[in-house]
Amino acid sequence: MARPKEHKPETILAAAQALFHQEGVGVSTARIAKAAGVSNGTLFNYFPTKQALIDALYVSIKSDLGQAVGVLGSDDPIEQRMRQVWDRWLGWARVNPEGHHVVRLLHGARLAGEQAQVEGMTALQPAIDLLNQALAEGVLVDLPLDYLGGLIEQQLDLAVVAQLDADQADIAFAVLWNGISSPSNQTTSPLKRVSA
Repeated sequence: MARPKEHKPETILAAAQALFHQEGVGVSTARIAKAAGVSNGTLFNYFPTKQALIDALYVSIKSDLGQAVGVLGSDDPIEQRMRQVWDRWLGWARVNPEGHHVVRLLHGARLAGEQAQVEGMTALQPAIDLLNQALAEGVLVDLPLDYLGGLIEQQLDLAVVAQLDADQADIAFAVLWNGISSPSNQTTSPLKRVSA
């Protein structure tokens, strides 16, 4: 039997995101179903467990972020492509503060399942490929990729939470870049925003 069209999983995910943002992940599936305008049974038709709902929401938000980061120009210098990631990530978070908050909550509390985390990372593959290239070419300091990726993500999150203006974001990127790049690749002044 086909599911009714008016009960799309996206409606349930949107309700879960809004409630997780407002109240945290302890909110019940019954409350999420009510906010989505569906029965608890309908919610469980799409998401058999609350963990499945959390995982789907995590992947959905990370996929949205991955689309915002998009494809990076392979001919541009690595620093400029890193700046593109920075600008696009911050732009996405400013437009999607609720999604940014919820993905930070799910990630920080390690609530997303292992497969969901893998899928979330896959959504950001261009940024991961850029980090791998930068490491391979000696552009970045010799630290593990997971550490550098986590450091970058924390700096981005801090920039969003601090609501940095454009000039402050320029300075924050320079601080980040000078902290992760090898000495010969560091800049003396902030790299200005690049066009998306």
